[in-house]
Amino acid sequence: MKINTISFFRHVNNSLNPYRWAISLGAAFLISILFAGFSLGNRIDSDRQMLAALSPYLATLVESSDRPELLRVVQSVSEAKGADVVLVQDDNVLATNKSIADLDMPFKKPQVNFHLLDTDFSATQIISTKEVRRSGYPSQNASLYIMTPLMPSIRNALSTFIILFFVSTLVSMFSARQTRKAIKKTLKPLVQLHSDIKGLVTEADFISKPIHIREFEEIRHTVNQTKIDLDNAKDSLAEEKAKKLSAESFKCLIHDLHNPIAVLSLRASIANDPLKDSETREEAASSIPRIADQILNQITAAKKNLEEEPISLRDTNVVKCIEESIAQVKAVFLSKAIISSIPEGAVMVPHDPALLKRALINLLENGVEAANSIVRVSIHQSENMAMIKVCDDGPGMDEMKIPIFFQGRGQSGKANRQAFGLSSTNHIVRSHGGKLIYRKSDLGGSSFEIRLGVI
Repeated sequence: MKINTISFFRHVNNSLNPYRWAISLGAAFLISILFAGFSLGNRIDSDRQMLAALSPYLATLVESSDRPELLRVVQSVSEAKGADVVLVQDDNVLATNKSIADLDMPFKKPQVNFHLLDTDFSATQIISTKEVRRSGYPSQNASLYIMTPLMPSIRNALSTFIILFFVSTLVSMFSARQTRKAIKKTLKPLVQLHSDIKGLVTEADFISKPIHIREFEEIRHTVNQTKIDLDNAKDSLAEEKAKKLSAESFKCLIHDLHNPIAVLSLRASIANDPLKDSETREEAASSIPRIADQILNQITAAKKNLEEEPISLRDTNVVKCIEESIAQVKAVFLSKAIISSIPEGAVMVPHDPALLKRALINLLENGVEAANSIVRVSIHQSENMAMIKVCDDGPGMDEMKIPIFFQGRGQSGKANRQAFGLSSTNHIVRSHGGKLIYRKSDLGGSSFEIRLGVI
């Protein structure tokens, strides 16, 4: 199952988005309500002040029945306030800024939808009322109505809301951008910690740098110390394994020496047996020096291979060792072609690079010297094994003599001397816990296969 991942700073940014929009909407709505309330309050106070100022004067005009002056005053107030003004007496219209056909007609007060701030509100108007009378004089049963349009106040509040929401959104976007920058800057130590941990795991010579944040530095130090402890544990295990494999090599040497020594003992017994005829005793006696030389050569080869300290086997890329071995042999032998079939990725095998390189060079040099024109090197990997093959198109070797060469008792074909190359290679492979196998090559010559265990 594939998991889609996002960066930490983007996750934080996405998590904060709902709150940013909520804050923008909330701030715009709240401020718009406050602005609308402030605007309505000012409008209502203005209407009330106008009513309070006009009431005594209009009361005088009502007493004198000066309707033309009443109409003029009402019209002037209507134009100044941008509202409808109606003077009512005994529930009839005495003066209005509207049609004169409404005069002396019953006054139809707009339907009140709600009451707020001691003021009536219809669907479209703010209705302010004041009784028309002079102080100390009897009531004339007259009232003045100022009906201010509600829509301008709503438009102002809505405009304020839109402007504030737009500004809040811009501020939120700017804040989000600054937040992302701040998070990225804050995450730099964490990115450094990740790089340090990755470098400690993947690079042997990586130097981890201190981090100025205490918690991250403690984690880095713990990881670094854990890597050191693990490396030490690996080294200890590798050394223990190397000692065990070295002991196995000694056991193999003892096993290899058993047969020739047994033959030597038998030939010595025959040579000294008086019951045997002289010809048999002479034949046995003549073979004793040859067998003794073979045993001495085998011990010499073993001493050459076993006198070194046990190697430490670490899990490293064997491909690099193969490539370096091929390059070194190519630099010396230019007349023969060495082709390789090596995978692009790493092949991790527990081995000592220096010793395994020596073994590969031995096989490559033997292959080049025996080949007609081509030497092929390949590596294959299974779940628990890596197989390195060195093949040539030469005449090949007698399979019956392979054990003798592996034991160091063979004679070199290039000179009258002991052949140590294959015995050294066999010992190195054994010390790695592997096997060296000989077969006929599909190219027509020899094929030596090194099998190594994979961790």
